Amino acid sequence: MRVRDVIAALESMMPCDERGISVDGLVCGDAEAPVRAVGVTFVASLAVLNAARAQGIDLVLSHEGALFRHQGEVEGDPVATAKARRMQDLGVAVYRLHDRPHRTAPDWIAEGLAEALGFAPHVRERLATPCDVPVAVWPEGRPLDDLVRDVCARLKLPRVRLSGRADLVRRAALLPGYRGTGDLVARVFRETGADLLLAGEGPEWEAMEYARDAAAMGLSRAVLWLGHQASESPGMRRIAEALRGRCSIPVFWLEQPEAYTWLEGGDG
Repeated sequence: MRVRDVIAALESMMPCDERGISVDGLVCGDAEAPVRAVGVTFVASLAVLNAARAQGIDLVLSHEGALFRHQGEVEGDPVATAKARRMQDLGVAVYRLHDRPHRTAPDWIAEGLAEALGFAPHVRERLATPCDVPVAVWPEGRPLDDLVRDVCARLKLPRVRLSGRADLVRRAALLPGYRGTGDLVARVFRETGADLLLAGEGPEWEAMEYARDAAAMGLSRAVLWLGHQASESPGMRRIAEALRGRCSIPVFWLEQPEAYTWLEGGDG
């Protein structure tokens, strides 16, 4: 197979309105280059690219931008310049795969998170605009503390952040990635009747304050912050699994640690 053949397989697997594609495409590499193996990952970090090269992977599908911006790259920066040069030297083609999985109905990234959390059998409705938001429903309710422990275990997260409070969760909506903005969070609560939103990230002074003040008013509103990578990696892993059935070459999932570590403060 060649790079263009893998891209064609992705387009066939995830059909969508092409007008919604704005950032997807080759970041480096040649569409005509042969591919012995494909790697799928959350973001094409140097660690991932080095691992790909060591495994004989010629094409990496990266959900997020490799050069530190959603669109384009950080220009005139020595780190971005050095990484771009390193990507060329490694000889690994990198393809940005962001918009297509999000624009396909249902959203592959949201579906992957729902499956990873065990929510998929309980998704009873979806908010279709401005993005695809699956809503899981448990008529009898789930204690929030139990649900949080289960989420952490399934996503292998040592800890998560919680804004607001919802002691019993009957409806939970999924907002993976950067969808935790105040306006969207408020809209999803309002239009779905959810007690809990599970989000990737967003401005801390918007949705976090919304949930905190809602709880202070006695309303059942909580947002569980999973982190951007943790919320979207299951969807990309789902893509890797599906792509294996459409390619005549190996397709690997390339895992990576979080880009930050937790530090304990001193006693002051």
